Amino acid sequence: MGENVFKPTTCVVNWTVTLAALAGPPALAQAQTTTVRGFHLGVTLPVGQIGATMDKAVDNTAPNTLVPEPRRGMVFRDQVSGDGFAYGVGVVGGYRVPLSDGSWFLEGDAGVEWHWGETEARFAGVGTSADRRQLGESWPDRWTFAKDRSYGASLRLGGSPGGLDARGMAVYMMAGMHLAGVKFTNHYTGCLTPEPCDPSGFTSGHEDRDFDFTVWRAGVGLERSLGERAVIRAEAGYARYVREEWITPFNDVVVTVDSSIDANEVGLSLGVVRFF
Repeated sequence: MGENVFKPTTCVVNWTVTLAALAGPPALAQAQTTTVRGFHLGVTLPVGQIGATMDKAVDNTAPNTLVPEPRRGMVFRDQVSGDGFAYGVGVVGGYRVPLSDGSWFLEGDAGVEWHWGETEARFAGVGTSADRRQLGESWPDRWTFAKDRSYGASLRLGGSPGGLDARGMAVYMMAGMHLAGVKFTNHYTGCLTPEPCDPSGFTSGHEDRDFDFTVWRAGVGLERSLGERAVIRAEAGYARYVREEWITPFNDVVVTVDSSIDANEVGLSLGVVRFF
């Protein structure tokens, strides 16, 4: 995996400056954000930490498997978790409707984001041999989980209670559903023959898969007027990825590998929105 260009310290500084701007003096507020109505376009800068857990079960219980004793007729199960930073840029468009006396609003939007960064982990391996790399065992594979792009829709319900409208500020709750494209790669090294292998006889390779995860998102946000028709917003959210499952058959030796992976993400997003 290449060097991650994400800088946590820089991120903290940038978010500190952003929140300070959002909470600045009332004189900077030009308009009440909740009274704005109409279509809007904006840009977003998301950053977060993605945690992923992969389960693997190597099954050599088929009667005609080539796996020799003492591993023959067994299922070796393994699990490992990893996490990593992701960051990106996105565009969004939507519509806002004021509610009640204009101090509350309902907003719907849809958008697309492009992401960089990856999550990586390695299995410990499970088996009866010392290196856990013989035929029929759960090898100590290394895998990467890289979010590529996502798109979807969200709803926001918010308002300006307690005098926030006088400062041109509003708070809101967000919920939505996205589809996230993920590139998954599993790197393996092990023995694919019934006779025991030493390291010189191991086979190495990788399995690549492209997934479209369904992702449920929820969060809270704070926004502030930049003028009569623009706002800056900071949002904190949590996302849950729906579990993906697949089977990899090794027909030549009659072994199957059942795999599954699920993930979650905790993140922050900075955005600027212009109403029309």
